[in-house]
Amino acid sequence: MSAGAIGIDLGGSNLRVAGFAPGSAVPLVTHREPVGEDRRPEAIVARVAAAVAATRRAARWPDDAEVAVGVGLAAMLSDRQGTVARSPHLDWTDVPFGPMLARTLDAVGAGAPRHQLGVYNDVNAITWGELTAGAGRGARDLLLVFGGTGLGGGVVTNGQLVEGSSNCAGEIGHVKVAWGDKAAPCACGQRGCVEAYVGGSYVQRRARAELRAGVRSTALALAGGVVDHVHPGHVDQAAAAGDAWALELWGELAPLLAVTIGNACAVLNPERVVLGGGMLGRTPTLVELTLAALAVATPVAIHDRLTVVMAELEDDAGLVGAAALAAAGVSVLR
Repeated sequence: MSAGAIGIDLGGSNLRVAGFAPGSAVPLVTHREPVGEDRRPEAIVARVAAAVAATRRAARWPDDAEVAVGVGLAAMLSDRQGTVARSPHLDWTDVPFGPMLARTLDAVGAGAPRHQLGVYNDVNAITWGELTAGAGRGARDLLLVFGGTGLGGGVVTNGQLVEGSSNCAGEIGHVKVAWGDKAAPCACGQRGCVEAYVGGSYVQRRARAELRAGVRSTALALAGGVVDHVHPGHVDQAAAAGDAWALELWGELAPLLAVTIGNACAVLNPERVVLGGGMLGRTPTLVELTLAALAVATPVAIHDRLTVVMAELEDDAGLVGAAALAAAGVSVLR
């Protein structure tokens, strides 16, 4: 049995690490540092390996103890060995991150046979964290909808994480809602993805552009009168207060989000939908409008038995989930 598990959240801005006792979702030790300017794969791998070694020492695990290491990565993975097909946040393409990390862990003395390593899409790690220790506890069939800078999703069916043949299951942000040259461009390189309309970075960019163009809204005052400070939370506060422009914008976006969730529910038939992420967490009016539209966008037989809840673990979900997945031996490198 492992002495414990280490969860790692590697995003575009920060590297976060936590060590957990077996079966616990409460961290023994935590560490956070900026990713920094040097984003070469070998540089990031070296820093992750050093953080693993430091966490082992801080947790006072014996040198010969086996420890599970799970990494949640903001990337599309092309296999279960942790190969990064594409990560816009790190500017990586076709990077064998998992094998590189495994070799480096071995070289610094933090690796085999004292670890089992798993590399996961960050939203899948968040999904597992919420399932095992958060708002998804007790569910067997679950859909997580993560609205942050983009829009992601995670799927659990019959208690098992669904990764898909190319590790892209749950990518609901890339469901197409428009097509052709006039469709909005998405960070994935295609056009018409729903993320390009309802993802946090896109909503923020659109709101600022329309305010610069002369739209009158209390959202600007809520941001201190500085257009570049406006974020989706300000738009939501304005909508809650009856601001016409904010309500019109939310009235356009809520149905798109509801149809996307409803279509996913029609395919997956989850018992529970968990809504999380920085944008959805700070836009309760948008969520309320989305839930109202979801009643129409979801088949009645599914909606009548569906529960929709907000995520509970906030920023810790990915750490908890990555550690738990690796500890359970899900898609670990052999």
